[in-house]
Amino acid sequence: MASVVRSSKFRHVYGSAYKREECFENLRVALSAWDTNYVTANPKYVAVNWNAGGGGAFVVVPHALAGKLRGEYPLFSAHAGAVLDTAFSPFDDDVIASGAEDHQAMVWRVPDDLAEREEDVTQPLVVLGGHGRKVGHVVWNPVAEGVLAVSSSDYTVRVWDVARGQERQTLRGFNDAVLSVAWNHTGSLVAATCRDKKLRIFDARAGAVVQEGASHTGVKASRVVWLGAEPRLVTTGFSRSSCREVCLWDAGSLATPISKLELDMSAGTLMPFYDASTSMLYVAGKGDGNIRYYEYADDKLYHLADYQTPDPQSGLGVLPKRGVDVAKCEVMRFYKVASDSLVEPISFRVPRKAETFQADIYPPAPAGQPALSADDYFAGKNADPVLADMSAVYRDGPLV
Repeated sequence: MASVVRSSKFRHVYGSAYKREECFENLRVALSAWDTNYVTANPKYVAVNWNAGGGGAFVVVPHALAGKLRGEYPLFSAHAGAVLDTAFSPFDDDVIASGAEDHQAMVWRVPDDLAEREEDVTQPLVVLGGHGRKVGHVVWNPVAEGVLAVSSSDYTVRVWDVARGQERQTLRGFNDAVLSVAWNHTGSLVAATCRDKKLRIFDARAGAVVQEGASHTGVKASRVVWLGAEPRLVTTGFSRSSCREVCLWDAGSLATPISKLELDMSAGTLMPFYDASTSMLYVAGKGDGNIRYYEYADDKLYHLADYQTPDPQSGLGVLPKRGVDVAKCEVMRFYKVASDSLVEPISFRVPRKAETFQADIYPPAPAGQPALSADDYFAGKNADPVLADMSAVYRDGPLV
């Protein structure tokens, strides 16, 4: 991959951490051995996996309660094993899914009185059972309402109709544990990396493997992300000699990557995040304090800059684009697990002095509205995501 910096409106994007009083403190983040982000966010809340001792739990904190979390804050606790992953619904900010070591996924509604209540939330909306081993990932479909992909260590990814609590498809063909799962932008395909060192693309409704290829040759964790509407994917992983790698793939043929970037010999998993609005890929390493960012164009990844801090990150969550501060030219916001008690927001901005809406850096972005019902989706209909004009975010604030 090229490292040449082209002329770009995002060439001088910079990251800055929030002040300590704007961070989330007094947490008990469960830093399990399972490769997860530990934290997820939407325009209303931040959620983290909670170190609950026995059983499993997670916590949901409104942005308005940033600072030191009060003692005895309510947890979401119905899992019998440690919670490994959480994900907010893209279409309802008060709905969140969780997966845990107890072989179950659950979907919850955040109560209106969360900030004031004292008792835990113990009744999920629906329990999605039937998984043979622990549930490692829960990932919502970006287009269809109430469609959830759930990966398990039983070597499957199951596609659920959440409203009916019904499993609609099981994706098979893995020879080892699934390491990451990602929907394409229309929600018709699922890409997954696996400990068997293969990258696979499935038709989510037919259950068939449509593409398969050898991925990273190292034994450590690998992840995958789609590059927006482009038929391209990026994977992160390790070489046989334990060098960290970033590979760019053509979704139509996984025989060999389009290009490969070798980064360093650090041991931490690389976490990739893609912003389709800016065509920027962010790559962050667990156990280090770096976030590298690139611009994708012409089947190349052009390195822009690095955000560097001496404080390592254990995980990162990303805010949906409809929640960023458009008035401050913020194009990305991460929530960094800086320790087992602290989550720190990091804002990435384009340095501009203009006080008007910057339309060139804010094309329409996902509006947080479904394009299809679950019934239409499973009937075979396809649709692009519903987009919103980001000038509305500039004018009225985050789309909640």
